[in-house]
Amino acid sequence: MINERVYRSEGIVVHRRNQGEADRILTLCTPQGKVQVVAKGARKVRSRKAGHLELFAHAQLTLARSRSSWDIVTQAETVAPNTALRGDLVRGTYARYAVELYDRFIAEGEGGPSLFDLLARMLAYLCEEERLDLLARAYEQRLLMLVGFRPEWEHCVGERGGGLCERPLDPHGERPFGLDPERGGGLCPDCYHTHRQEHAVVPLSPAALQLFQALQREPFVQVREMPVSPVLLEEVERAARHYITYYLERDVQTGRFMRRLDLNRQGEGAHIDPPSAPAGKAVGPLSKM
Repeated sequence: MINERVYRSEGIVVHRRNQGEADRILTLCTPQGKVQVVAKGARKVRSRKAGHLELFAHAQLTLARSRSSWDIVTQAETVAPNTALRGDLVRGTYARYAVELYDRFIAEGEGGPSLFDLLARMLAYLCEEERLDLLARAYEQRLLMLVGFRPEWEHCVGERGGGLCERPLDPHGERPFGLDPERGGGLCPDCYHTHRQEHAVVPLSPAALQLFQALQREPFVQVREMPVSPVLLEEVERAARHYITYYLERDVQTGRFMRRLDLNRQGEGAHIDPPSAPAGKAVGPLSKM
């Protein structure tokens, strides 16, 4: 019941900060939405809650309602520790990007089960997946859909003859397509030619459009089998960043660091990821992503 003082909820720690001498304020993604709670004494050496409330951890929580402040975490039990995300720079950076996108798009009290499930699956995948950059692009498309900013990749969003163009976007041929975040999606070659001088419009290759369509249509276990060149991934990342930045009205801080990290890895030619799941292996319900 909503008026019960003690209640239980699953939660994923997306942000935390210290308060006072021993407490932590946690921002949680829960099936009920995004909330802030306080874990009293969580920074004490002997705290029983501390190990269950690490960043990115998925836990089952018991909370006590407070009328004057944040609700209080009284008990915590780990569901998925996601330890790999705190012990690996690359995986941890991608995880920070995922939770920052959630945090930027979702206001406190908003969200719901679908967003909670998406973030839980994303963090679980990040612990094992090898194609992290492609996984990030899939996560972006699904998040945008759930928060109401789904890009239209199937039909042209331009105007023609006083009305919407709505031509099917068929990613074949050599003519460039376009991306117009203000109109909410892709432009056919003719509409791109018409609108290409507008500030928000950027070009999109047929291969990039095809990958965006696959990211929106197909589960990740199928997309990850596609041969995607680094050049194409870079183009799709730039286009996705352009779209997301337009709606957030700011760049995603972790995204900048993630791009520098990827460039350094490509330049050094070093593989620093820990062993990942075999190609094509789905991790439980993550095949839905």
